[in-house]
Amino acid sequence: MQLDKKEQQYADMLDKALRFARARLTPDITAQRLLILISVCQNEGLNQRELLSKLETTSITALSRNLADLSSLTTKKLPGPGLLELRVDPMNLRIKRIYLTAKGRSFVKRWFKTMGSR
Repeated sequence: MQLDKKEQQYADMLDKALRFARARLTPDITAQRLLILISVCQNEGLNQRELLSKLETTSITALSRNLADLSSLTTKKLPGPGLLELRVDPMNLRIKRIYLTAKGRSFVKRWFKTMGSR
Protein backbone atom coordinates (compact mmCIF):
# COMPACT_ATOMS: atom_id res chain seq x y z
CA MET A 1 0.00 0.00 0.00
CA GLN A 2 1.35 3.40 -0.95
CA LEU A 3 0.78 6.20 1.56
CA ASP A 4 0.37 9.80 0.50
CA LYS A 5 2.64 12.42 2.07
CA LYS A 6 0.28 13.30 4.94
CA GLU A 7 -0.39 9.64 5.78
CA GLN A 8 3.35 8.97 5.78
CA GLN A 9 3.88 11.88 8.18
CA TYR A 10 1.28 10.44 10.57
CA ALA A 11 2.83 6.98 10.33
CA ASP A 12 6.28 8.45 11.03
CA MET A 13 4.97 10.39 14.04
CA LEU A 14 3.34 7.29 15.51
CA ASP A 15 6.51 5.27 14.93
CA LYS A 16 8.60 7.98 16.62
CA ALA A 17 6.19 8.18 19.57
CA LEU A 18 6.23 4.42 20.09
CA ARG A 19 10.02 4.24 19.82
CA PHE A 20 10.38 7.08 22.35
CA ALA A 21 7.99 5.44 24.82
CA ARG A 22 9.45 1.94 24.42
CA ALA A 23 12.99 3.21 24.96
CA ARG A 24 12.04 5.07 28.15
CA LEU A 25 9.31 2.92 29.66
CA THR A 26 8.83 -0.66 28.58
CA PRO A 27 9.17 -2.52 25.25
CA ASP A 28 5.51 -3.61 25.35
CA ILE A 29 3.97 -0.12 25.36
CA THR A 30 1.21 0.13 22.75
CA ALA A 31 -0.31 2.92 20.69
CA GLN A 32 -3.55 2.42 22.64
CA ARG A 33 -1.74 3.10 25.93
CA LEU A 34 -0.20 6.25 24.48
CA LEU A 35 -3.66 7.44 23.38
CA ILE A 36 -4.99 6.77 26.88
CA LEU A 37 -2.07 8.69 28.37
CA ILE A 38 -2.79 11.67 26.10
CA SER A 39 -6.48 11.54 26.99
CA VAL A 40 -5.73 11.50 30.73
CA CYS A 41 -3.31 14.40 30.22
CA GLN A 42 -6.08 16.40 28.54
CA ASN A 43 -8.83 15.29 30.96
CA GLU A 44 -7.30 14.71 34.40
CA GLY A 45 -9.73 13.85 37.15
CA LEU A 46 -12.22 11.88 35.09
CA ASN A 47 -13.41 8.49 36.25
CA GLN A 48 -13.10 5.43 34.00
CA ARG A 49 -16.58 5.73 32.47
CA GLU A 50 -16.04 9.43 31.69
CA LEU A 51 -12.62 8.69 30.18
CA LEU A 52 -14.11 5.84 28.16
CA SER A 53 -16.53 8.30 26.53
CA LYS A 54 -13.52 10.33 25.34
CA LEU A 55 -11.92 7.23 23.81
CA GLU A 56 -14.13 6.02 21.00
CA THR A 57 -12.23 2.85 20.12
CA THR A 58 -11.77 0.94 23.36
CA SER A 59 -13.84 -1.14 25.78
CA ILE A 60 -14.10 -0.68 29.55
CA THR A 61 -12.14 -3.91 30.03
CA ALA A 62 -9.29 -2.76 27.78
CA LEU A 63 -9.29 0.66 29.42
CA SER A 64 -9.08 -0.84 32.93
CA ARG A 65 -6.23 -3.15 31.89
CA ASN A 66 -4.30 -0.33 30.19
CA LEU A 67 -4.79 2.06 33.12
CA ALA A 68 -3.38 -0.59 35.45
CA ASP A 69 -0.44 -1.22 33.09
CA LEU A 70 0.36 2.52 33.08
CA SER A 71 0.22 2.77 36.89
CA SER A 72 2.76 1.66 39.49
CA LEU A 73 1.41 -1.92 39.65
CA THR A 74 0.43 -3.72 36.43
CA THR A 75 -2.38 -6.22 35.92
CA LYS A 76 0.22 -8.96 36.45
CA LYS A 77 1.10 -7.43 39.85
CA LEU A 78 4.55 -6.41 38.58
CA PRO A 79 6.08 -2.95 38.97
CA GLY A 80 4.73 -0.64 36.27
CA PRO A 81 5.93 2.66 34.84
CA GLY A 82 3.97 4.69 37.41
CA LEU A 83 2.64 7.28 34.95
CA LEU A 84 -0.95 7.27 36.22
CA GLU A 85 -2.67 7.02 39.56
CA LEU A 86 -6.25 6.38 40.55
CA ARG A 87 -7.54 8.42 43.48
CA VAL A 88 -10.75 7.78 45.38
CA ASP A 89 -13.36 10.48 44.85
CA PRO A 90 -14.01 12.01 48.30
CA MET A 91 -17.69 12.57 47.40
CA ASN A 92 -18.26 8.95 46.31
CA LEU A 93 -15.81 6.36 47.61
CA ARG A 94 -16.81 3.86 44.91
CA ILE A 95 -15.45 6.13 42.16
CA LYS A 96 -11.76 6.40 41.32
CA ARG A 97 -10.51 9.41 39.40
CA ILE A 98 -7.50 9.19 37.07
CA TYR A 99 -4.51 11.55 37.25
CA LEU A 100 -0.99 11.76 35.89
CA THR A 101 1.72 11.24 38.47
CA ALA A 102 4.73 13.59 38.62
CA LYS A 103 6.61 10.95 36.61
CA GLY A 104 3.75 10.81 34.09
CA ARG A 105 3.69 14.59 33.73
CA SER A 106 7.46 14.65 33.20
CA PHE A 107 7.29 11.85 30.63
CA VAL A 108 4.52 13.58 28.66
CA LYS A 109 6.45 16.88 28.61
CA ARG A 110 9.61 15.17 27.33
CA TRP A 111 7.61 13.15 24.81
CA PHE A 112 5.81 16.19 23.39
CA LYS A 113 9.06 18.15 23.28
CA THR A 114 10.72 15.33 21.34
CA MET A 115 7.75 15.02 18.96
CA GLY A 116 7.89 18.76 18.31
CA SER A 117 11.55 18.61 17.33
CA ARG A 118 11.10 16.23 14.44
